[in-house]
Amino acid sequence: MGNEEILTIEDDKNQKLFYRFTPAALISNFVPLIVILDEKATHFEHKMWNVLTPLDHFGSENKALLQKLIEQIAEEYECEDHIYLYGSGMGGYDALLQGILCRANAVYADAPRIRLEETKGTNTPAKENDLTNFLNGTDAFPVFYLCKNENVLEDETAYFADACKEYDINVHLDFCPKSEDETQIIKEVLGFFEKMASEG
Repeated sequence: MGNEEILTIEDDKNQKLFYRFTPAALISNFVPLIVILDEKATHFEHKMWNVLTPLDHFGSENKALLQKLIEQIAEEYECEDHIYLYGSGMGGYDALLQGILCRANAVYADAPRIRLEETKGTNTPAKENDLTNFLNGTDAFPVFYLCKNENVLEDETAYFADACKEYDINVHLDFCPKSEDETQIIKEVLGFFEKMASEG
């Protein structure tokens, strides 16, 4: 049975991030961490993966808290070299951002937002209004897997992919699970990540 408890991490300004964490049930040489950033998937378990599921406000306002949480769990469970992120929609934006910041192995983002509208009165740094601002030709980046949304008029995934290609960053637009069920999609993505990791 998994850990159903809702946990919290808090910073020195009393800002909180609520989350669930379920460690892998089986221990092997490859026990990675998956961070799931999707409001439809508030609890997910997998016997071979450490699973972290932030529950709310995992965007820019709690960016530092989430970074700290990923770092703490990765260190405690000795999976610093095996960090993966999954996100959908706005969670796709957060998965890409956090994946870049924590130097994850890979990020799968379904119909992610790449550019945010600048909003007066927010604390979001201007750099974060466009995720391509984080890309460059010198740093190490995750392998990005993007699945585009046909309903979006302006294709954000193509925009991000073009920027990645400009810097020779590994990006793929060819893996999109067909299921409508969020849990099944996550399982397919994890299977894909496992295959990718085993092939080196």
